Amino acid sequence: MSINIFSKMKTIKFLIVLFGLFISASLVQAKCFSAKNISSVQDLPVAIKNARVSDYKILDNGPIIIYERSRPGDKLNLFKPIITHYFSVKGTDKVYLLTLDNLKKIYRSSPHFDVLDTRFKTDRDLLAYDGIHKQYSVNYYLSKVDAAQL
Repeated sequence: MSINIFSKMKTIKFLIVLFGLFISASLVQAKCFSAKNISSVQDLPVAIKNARVSDYKILDNGPIIIYERSRPGDKLNLFKPIITHYFSVKGTDKVYLLTLDNLKKIYRSSPHFDVLDTRFKTDRDLLAYDGIHKQYSVNYYLSKVDAAQL
């Protein structure tokens, strides 16, 4: 009989703790919905420090300047050169790693964001070259947005 009472007391304590956690989580979520839209450090892309443009090969010069940098490989990739792509927005001197996430962070409050969101799904899509227009697709579509704004 005493074991049964002890078991019921454990269950009651567990339910009280569970209810407390539920209430506190609900309050935290409610505060999140009422919070103002504040941009955090995570919302901003990180520029490459001490980037010298002379170290990069320019691949395309459009709304964004696309760069390529090759460095020697190591044993893990059989000494093949490691190629990394970067970009900078025209008129700025900051160089960023070419990722869809970084582009979306830079253009988050402009019509360019919609083009990036609908046309490109992965980072590899950004490196698609448009042979007809003789430029990278990302620059082609971003230039169309710029032309539409004029």
